Amino acid sequence: MGRFIFTVQGEGRGHLTQAISLTQIAREAGHEVVGYAVGSFEGRKIPAFFADFIGETPIIQYESPSINYGKGKSVQLGKTAMQAFTKFGTYWKSATQLGEFIEDLQPDGIVNFYESITGLYNLKSGSKIPCMSVGHQYLLLSEHFESIPEKALDRYLLNVNTRITAIGSRKLLGLSFRELPNDTKRNIIAVPPLLRQEVKSIQPQAGERWLAYLTHYRLADEIMAWSKQNPEVKLDCFWDNPTRKSEYQYSDSLTFHPIDAEKYLDKMTHCAGLISTAGFESVAEAMYLGKPVMMVPVPNHIEQMINAHDGVLSGAGVRARSFDLNIFKDYLPLHKPVQDTYQHWVSQANFGYQLTDLIRKPVASPTFSPRNEGGLSTSW
Repeated sequence: MGRFIFTVQGEGRGHLTQAISLTQIAREAGHEVVGYAVGSFEGRKIPAFFADFIGETPIIQYESPSINYGKGKSVQLGKTAMQAFTKFGTYWKSATQLGEFIEDLQPDGIVNFYESITGLYNLKSGSKIPCMSVGHQYLLLSEHFESIPEKALDRYLLNVNTRITAIGSRKLLGLSFRELPNDTKRNIIAVPPLLRQEVKSIQPQAGERWLAYLTHYRLADEIMAWSKQNPEVKLDCFWDNPTRKSEYQYSDSLTFHPIDAEKYLDKMTHCAGLISTAGFESVAEAMYLGKPVMMVPVPNHIEQMINAHDGVLSGAGVRARSFDLNIFKDYLPLHKPVQDTYQHWVSQANFGYQLTDLIRKPVASPTFSPRNEGGLSTSW
């Protein structure tokens, strides 16, 4: 069967977790993942849960564009855009590094998990190696996806970045909370979320403790303040606080944990519900396990704002502008489970076929058109 390199955007855990999931599926289908390329902000290490999973498989890490939070809790759109512009030379060198890695391993195909450097590599090299891009962000380019009406500039820039990541991709797999038609004009295929086997094998249980997952540790201040006023609610919170590398018992009712995939799933199994910063992967896992979700997008984080909107439409739970957990407390008795419908949607995944199809079906690559804000150019 086929030999693949996976290129992964390494900020947070979402895309890394998706790469793990597709690796498991690829192996079951008889394919081999011969290397991983992870792009992340300067100096950031590859998380232990990912490094442990890939074992001795070759891996490289290089610098790639990332979201800039400044010194606060919200996304700094101007600084993020300026960072991408001023460091373009660095990213061009990263594309060279990726090219050398690909040349050494000679894969049959490349699977890109929303990594910008992959698009730059394809642009720079004109590579003929078949490439496929996977991520929820590609669904946002589909004519069948309902987005939010506000923040037009932010949505435009997000879509531009998404199209850059997809340069050279033969097809786009748009991960979706619910079943949607494919966008045949842009070759965007709506597919179920990529869930790890560990998630699918869990037998969820009803619990009393709430679970929180934060993509930025500074957001914990609001949870601490609420917990002080509501000590009767027991909370477990996972964060990436660089000054708290071990478990931190803030109070009798609130415990903070460093990011740990196995421990997180254990807490998810027994929790009453999830409070999340609206990352796609966390919501997708909670829906599979039948756990209601309160989605609180990071301020000015357009992708998470759209995720929260989509999550509500899909029956995941409720969205909020802040970590006022009274909103979640009031919502829990009203939640209508969608677990059965959602699990049926997940069971229809055909990722093994998509990998096989990628390396056997010769089609023209898409072209990036900055004039087409809605998605990739339709000239495939």
